Amino acid sequence: MPQQDIEPERFARLLEQIEGLKALELQGEGEPLMHPGFFQMVDLARQHFPAVEISMITNGSLFTAENINRILDHGIARIFVSVESVKDGEFQRIRGGKLDKVRRGIRALLQARNERGLKHPLIGLSVTALKSTVPELATGIPAFYRELQMDGGINIQALQASPQYARIYDEEMRSQIPDQQANRDIHKAISSSTALQSALEDRAKLAHVGFYEQLFGSVDTRFNCPWLSNGLYMATGGELVPCCHVKDYQKHAMATADEGAAAAEVQRASMRKQLASGEIPQPCSECPIGIKVARNSRKMKALLKSRLNRQPG
Repeated sequence: MPQQDIEPERFARLLEQIEGLKALELQGEGEPLMHPGFFQMVDLARQHFPAVEISMITNGSLFTAENINRILDHGIARIFVSVESVKDGEFQRIRGGKLDKVRRGIRALLQARNERGLKHPLIGLSVTALKSTVPELATGIPAFYRELQMDGGINIQALQASPQYARIYDEEMRSQIPDQQANRDIHKAISSSTALQSALEDRAKLAHVGFYEQLFGSVDTRFNCPWLSNGLYMATGGELVPCCHVKDYQKHAMATADEGAAAAEVQRASMRKQLASGEIPQPCSECPIGIKVARNSRKMKALLKSRLNRQPG
């Protein structure tokens, strides 16, 4: 994928075109704290929307004293630290960094937050389950979470298997996509591990804080796509795409920030209409939410048609 940073000026142009922004996730495919203008973009968002809630996902390697102070000064609401494994050797094999550095950084951030008497940011784990790391979900992951006295909960997702993702994986990464047995083990860990359930409940209790939490709580996902209803993703080149899972930015861009958010909204409205009619828009063809919404729309249409046909003529 393109290795580039989004330009703060382009980000500012988008902010000028939208209204009512409640939550913002400053995160892309890379490490947000590596962006030299990260906190500048936080400031820009606050200038336009003083009450906007800002969240992020980080690999946790850049929790320096300076960054910690800036995170707290800027009022970041929620931070998920992305991990696959909490075993030192496995972590280094997967990520190339040292887990102990991440561990120390999380402790330092929590200590600084608590010393200031702040409630935010909530700090949790975003766990991508690989085929080889699924066994850590039941005990290792929640033990790491409790050891560091984190409070933002745990988010779990399997390594993305959709073609939009898989086509950019190398062979080793493709081999880590969970198979049927691994997926069963993921569900078993979630349903049977009391330690993991406790951490998952932490997130559920605070589901009003954070971009993704607010977004997915804003609609009934059986009948509406939360992204097409209330969200928008801007890629590093300024492309406005339907959601964060769309990776072919050039092909599926609804518009660019320079062309305007209004132009993107026309495309979003058309996609919402397609889903409501039971059709799946091409960018959503691999999305389980889009598939579910279209299927339920078709069922609802069939039910309404059946009831109308039963009415006296």
